[in-house]
Amino acid sequence: MKKVVFDTNTLISGLLWDGNEAGIIEKAERKEIQLFISQKLIDELEGVLRRKKFLKRLEGKEYTVNEAVVKIVLIATLIEPAFKINAIEEDPDDNRVLECAVSAKADVIISGDSHLLNLKNYSGIDIMSAGAFIKQMTR
Repeated sequence: MKKVVFDTNTLISGLLWDGNEAGIIEKAERKEIQLFISQKLIDELEGVLRRKKFLKRLEGKEYTVNEAVVKIVLIATLIEPAFKINAIEEDPDDNRVLECAVSAKADVIISGDSHLLNLKNYSGIDIMSAGAFIKQMTR
């Protein structure tokens, strides 16, 4: 089973819109993949979901911020990274994704963030878009 870490924007896309990201969250719900998350990523997810533009979208999905966060927490394995990574200076928050993935010994980071995607691989962990991950899973 693939071990996967989502960046925050990918989680939000999966929660609020239909598409590849939502399909991957469904795979985690069905235990076809193992999703990992850290407390720092949960906190970031909650903070971003509270932005006005996402609150309206949540209402349309009939979710509260807490319900959306709990959905992810219930399907993900919580991991607390034991070390700091400082590989992405342009956006230090992206390093939290790397810390979670390395600590979880993840196979893949799924992201739409150019800072992460430009790495392509970090410490043996593939970094790819949701679309690329779906294509890889169907091979």
